[in-house]
Amino acid sequence: MPDITLISLGTTPGLRRADAALAELLRAAGADCEVREARIGPLGRLRRQITVTDWVEARAAARAARGTGARATIFSTVTAALLARPEGPYAVRFDAPAALNRPGLSGAWQRRRERRVLAGARLLLPWGRAAAAAIPVAGAEVVPLGVPVEAAPAAGRRDVDAVAYAGWPWKRGLDVLCAAWGRAAPAGARLLVGGCDAEKGRAWLRRSGVAEPAGVEWLGTLGRSEWLELVGRARVFVNASRREDHGLAQLEALAAGTPLVTVPSPGAYEALPLARELAGELVAADGSAEALAQALAAGLALDEEARAAYAERARALLAPYGREALLATVRDEVLPRLLG
Repeated sequence: MPDITLISLGTTPGLRRADAALAELLRAAGADCEVREARIGPLGRLRRQITVTDWVEARAAARAARGTGARATIFSTVTAALLARPEGPYAVRFDAPAALNRPGLSGAWQRRRERRVLAGARLLLPWGRAAAAAIPVAGAEVVPLGVPVEAAPAAGRRDVDAVAYAGWPWKRGLDVLCAAWGRAAPAGARLLVGGCDAEKGRAWLRRSGVAEPAGVEWLGTLGRSEWLELVGRARVFVNASRREDHGLAQLEALAAGTPLVTVPSPGAYEALPLARELAGELVAADGSAEALAQALAAGLALDEEARAAYAERARALLAPYGREALLATVRDEVLPRLLG
């Protein structure tokens, strides 16, 4: 009988990495942790609209949660817990609750079911303070437990002007990003866009009516170590997201000492208050290309001394997001409350 069964939905690389990191922390803290992956199966082809997608994925997670025999269960997302009927105590971990990231009619059943699921949990484990603030039920026991933030390897040089991620062009605001870059970038400057190849990126810009600016280089999908190394070489990391459910890439940029230029993306954007504390002039006044261009110009104008001071303060702010701090939280707060 394991101490804990982790029900892993794992529908994105970020969620899979978060679940693997949590399992490692639980084991390092002394718990016997079994990971059960939800198998979507043939119904996966129905995932074309968010209401149906959540039902299909919740159904798969509920199957994975049957008959665990564990002392406690942890569901890796709110969706994973929506249709499950755990026999013992359980916790729910999430980057953002459905109350925040499932607005409108298409998220009605998820929000309604979420309140019941969260109210019945012994413990809620939001990824950060922003997600904790959006929990839609009162009285639940909450322990913020993030994903360990990896710092990029120390870079001997900052030879890349700017880096951005645009794996989902709409959500990542690729049109806003490129419009801002066209306004603010000095001649010869380079913006390296990860997660998006030239074909997909240019198609989105055409659809959005935005001309591709000079200096943009499309990187497509990169290996994790290659991506982190690139972030560590950048003078700034730029974010134009229309919504953020957490913002792990931005936290990793800060851990690398790379100044974060960002719009004030709505959602459980954990890095936003940190970015404002570090350098408010690098946070755009709103989500427009004009406002982002102003913040971007300020970021690109930082000299070496200013970037070094920013990096030192950023690493200090990121200490609670490091592995050792999170391991202490699991050992001293999560396990005693969940298994006690």
